[in-house]
Amino acid sequence: MTSLFERACRAKCPVLSREVIGRLATAVAVGFLIIWATPGVTARSVDVEPVRADTAPWMLGVNLAAGEFNPTGRELELDYTYPSVEEMDYYVAKQIRIFRIPFLAERIIRPTLTMGPRLTSDMDILVELIEHAAKREAYVILDMHDYGKIFTAGLIGRAPGSVEEFAAAWRLIAERVRDHPNVIFGLMNEPHRQSAREWLLGANAAIAAIREEGAGQMILVPGSYWSGAHSWTSSDNAVVMVGVVDPGDNFAFEVHQYFDGNNSGTTEEAVQGAGSTRLAGFTEWARQHGYRGFLGEFGWADSPEAHAEGEALLAHMSENRDVWIGGTYWAGGPWWGDYSLAITPKEGEDRPQMKVLERFVD
Repeated sequence: MTSLFERACRAKCPVLSREVIGRLATAVAVGFLIIWATPGVTARSVDVEPVRADTAPWMLGVNLAAGEFNPTGRELELDYTYPSVEEMDYYVAKQIRIFRIPFLAERIIRPTLTMGPRLTSDMDILVELIEHAAKREAYVILDMHDYGKIFTAGLIGRAPGSVEEFAAAWRLIAERVRDHPNVIFGLMNEPHRQSAREWLLGANAAIAAIREEGAGQMILVPGSYWSGAHSWTSSDNAVVMVGVVDPGDNFAFEVHQYFDGNNSGTTEEAVQGAGSTRLAGFTEWARQHGYRGFLGEFGWADSPEAHAEGEALLAHMSENRDVWIGGTYWAGGPWWGDYSLAITPKEGEDRPQMKVLERFVD
């Protein structure tokens, strides 16, 4: 059978013999294979090793948020958006190679009358970002940013049918991305209205569904009560969440931490000593139980006091890498405007918070 290359050569170069054209075709094919197999060449996606919680390297990154904006709206680019590959590349140029990308479950999964739930075109956008990240040797945390609720079933672990719907949602997503080794599954952003025991039912069901689909990538498991690091050992998270069951034995706990008086990150306040102390209880708990932790959200405003607390927090994590895998700053991504915690460049200039973060990026 004559190849497309040979037919093109015959059309453009009729004086060439069949033997010469055949040799040229072979040379082109071999050259392509060499390019395809050479690490670092942009003609292909770079192979990225999946992260294992027990051996994970130190990884500091950024939340690229906007996919969760305006939860009652449904119009892409009006109510919400997703980050661009150019935004991702800005951080990659600073050696940042892990991105937490929030999404709402109902924007990724839609029910159908005859075929059950199906993934939407929004999932295609996320997969494009995952594939671009792989070319940059970067990782993507898929963060279901629904605060402990799922579709019409309501509060996961409390409302009838909620555990099953939650597991089914992650089953669909896992089936789609199980062959993307640079994916990390972020089960849920900040469940808080259910008890830890109720939340654990949903977490274990979702983990089982992910593993049943053959997805072996790392899973990040939050606790309830906003998954605050500061309150982990004073709540029953510390007792209940040891009940996490992962058939793939590849999970870490995701906690969040801010510096203001109520630990919410909703003000520019930075309580003195917050950066050096608020992670300590979780760090010791995780070490005692042989777990690893990931700080899915942390951030601070542009003030000398806040920068000092941010540096203290990152120093604590860096000095306790037997526990801490790393974390993702809140927040980068589009549409942030003058948000005081934003790390997105403003008018082409780095935000001051970036200078602190860069000092702790390996």
